Amino acid sequence: MDKLNLMTSFIAVVEEGSFTAGAHQLGKTKALLSTHVSQLEAWLKVRLIIRSTRSMQLTPEGKIYYEQAKKILDDIATLEAELLYKNQSLVGRLRISAPTTFGEIVLMPFVARMITDHPELNIDLVLNDRYVDLIGDGYDMAIRIGELQDSSLIARPAGFRKLLLCAAPAFLDRYGLPEKLQQLESMLGVFDSNLREGACWSFQQGDRNIEIKPIFITRVNSALAAANMARTGTVLAQCPDFAVQGMLQRGELIPLFEEYSQQALPVSIVYPHRQHLSTKVKFFSDGLIKYLSA
Repeated sequence: MDKLNLMTSFIAVVEEGSFTAGAHQLGKTKALLSTHVSQLEAWLKVRLIIRSTRSMQLTPEGKIYYEQAKKILDDIATLEAELLYKNQSLVGRLRISAPTTFGEIVLMPFVARMITDHPELNIDLVLNDRYVDLIGDGYDMAIRIGELQDSSLIARPAGFRKLLLCAAPAFLDRYGLPEKLQQLESMLGVFDSNLREGACWSFQQGDRNIEIKPIFITRVNSALAAANMARTGTVLAQCPDFAVQGMLQRGELIPLFEEYSQQALPVSIVYPHRQHLSTKVKFFSDGLIKYLSA
């Protein structure tokens, strides 16, 4: 029995979410992958995947085995790369989850640099604005913005991003430039529901925290969508700096109340609890932290 081949099939099924997708990713048949997983379960004498006609789910033992098998195959790939390519040691697939707007604007240039420097590295970057199950969905790591919920994941700080309250020139022409924070409560706003602290905008003046609730006429789970709506001159928006940077530079948006401190959002790199991180995960994390601090 080729245990590494069975591990590869099992990992593909977990990471792709189904036997069909896993078979397509490996260029094998669905029946062969099903046989491989069954052989693996028989050899281990434990159920790894609960199958049904509509879905599949990892058992607790399956999650543990996935983590360890993934680490083993990563170590083998790294060892082979060190021998074959010498100084080119990053090979194989790196599956990452990241917030949509942050990934599109901030992360993609860094990913482009990584694959240019390490052509044997295959990065699968999945962008969405929900908290994914890293182990269950087969991710090596995730980028998360905002305060982390309690979990068993390992988190590594990667800096902060500022929130900025912005308005389009057309909005200010129509409603006037607000001089006091309290004036915002009678103005129209769009709320980025990715901000988990509640439907309000927070400002800091010394030791005093001021919460403002404008008239939110729209909620959207995308910082870039909120910024684009503000650009139309219809509403105000409070967005992470990376979502509005280009619009500010082009004069399409104008920052408001810069004399007040606005909330800083922590950026974290999180990964499943593993005793030893793979070389490519650690290298990517180290490089991203340096890139974000530049």
